[in-house]
Amino acid sequence: MNNYDPALLVASFVVAVMAAYAALFFGARLHGASDETRWRWLAAGALLMGTGIWTMHFVGMRAMPSDVPLAFDGALTTISWLAAVLASGVALKMIGRDQLGAKLFAGAAVAMAASIVVMHYLGMYALRMSAPPEFHTGFLVLSMAIALGASAAALALCRILQKTEGQKALVLQFVAAIVMAVAICGMHYTGMMAMTFPEGAVPAAGNALRGEWMGIPLAMFCSVLLASALAVTTLDIKQQRKRAEAREQEQQRVAELAFIDSATGLPNRSGLEQNLLDILARQDARNHPFALIYLDIANFRELSARMGEESLVAVINEVTESLKEHLSEDALLARYAAGTFFILVPDNQDARHAFMYKRLRQLDKRIGTEAMPITWRAGQSAFPVTGNSTRKLIRAAMVPRDLAEIGRFTNMAADPELVLPGQQRYS
Repeated sequence: MNNYDPALLVASFVVAVMAAYAALFFGARLHGASDETRWRWLAAGALLMGTGIWTMHFVGMRAMPSDVPLAFDGALTTISWLAAVLASGVALKMIGRDQLGAKLFAGAAVAMAASIVVMHYLGMYALRMSAPPEFHTGFLVLSMAIALGASAAALALCRILQKTEGQKALVLQFVAAIVMAVAICGMHYTGMMAMTFPEGAVPAAGNALRGEWMGIPLAMFCSVLLASALAVTTLDIKQQRKRAEAREQEQQRVAELAFIDSATGLPNRSGLEQNLLDILARQDARNHPFALIYLDIANFRELSARMGEESLVAVINEVTESLKEHLSEDALLARYAAGTFFILVPDNQDARHAFMYKRLRQLDKRIGTEAMPITWRAGQSAFPVTGNSTRKLIRAAMVPRDLAEIGRFTNMAADPELVLPGQQRYS
């Protein structure tokens, strides 16, 4: 290749890299895409990848040394472009399948390689010289083998990339594109050595495409086309991801609202029960005792009758904030009903909760004013002493007790009235 045009050689390799990158890029997008999106990615990918490979071949042919100005037959050149697009479409469609067995993989590689070979030699025939071409059997077979290897490598690399995400995927995609580009260029220049024209042959007078347009101008046009398409597609993917993330966040917010009290922001009844279920589902649940403390505003109906809705919500929020100030750091406060709260206390016998229990016993004095007195009903249950299910523990906690008993668990026992059929009774 000492007499080849260096600038055109470099240009052909750059176009090959961009075409290979486009193939990998669109191949990865096809995996898991919806039917409508899949056909859009497939059409765009086949067009861009096929045009890129086709451009690389013609720029490469323009790089070879020639004593006469080159010209190409318009029909054969167009057919060779269609073959490249078809090869790319077949490859991308196979890449995008969720399952690709060995036989189908081999068939896809052969189909893609055949289309590339057809594209290359049609492009060579598109020169339409005054003398027929001469073939070198060894290089011909080698070029076909390289085409097959490049096709198999492209399919395999795309399948690997479909399972890779983040920065690693970008690096791997770029490296893979270079490997594919080397294989594509290897096939092309081997194919050019396999098919040569006799010395003194000149292009046919009827060739419509002038050779000067098939070198740097074509390479520049294709490079801009590929770069623009990839840039636009990248932006589109980012926007789609943002929309998907926004939908996911909204769905998560809606799901969370099902477990959150809208007025106070505390876990609601469902939120409390879910927390209890999570604790009880642990394999070592019995090694992690906890207590439920029930606090109910006994005069809630009276307060609601005297106040408007906004004022009542404001009072509930004030009560909520006051209760939070009374709690240990790891205790969970939940609003179970309009005027009812539960406190979930992990490791309830630990001394760290002593100050919280002391303050809770004084709730009647600590929360409320003379103008707005608040009286409390209280109760408590402890796992596993008074129950071993969510329903049992909540029901046991709602049995009224004196405020002075809050936090005192030494004499607690299961209430036989609350033991459900088939459950073990604890004493």
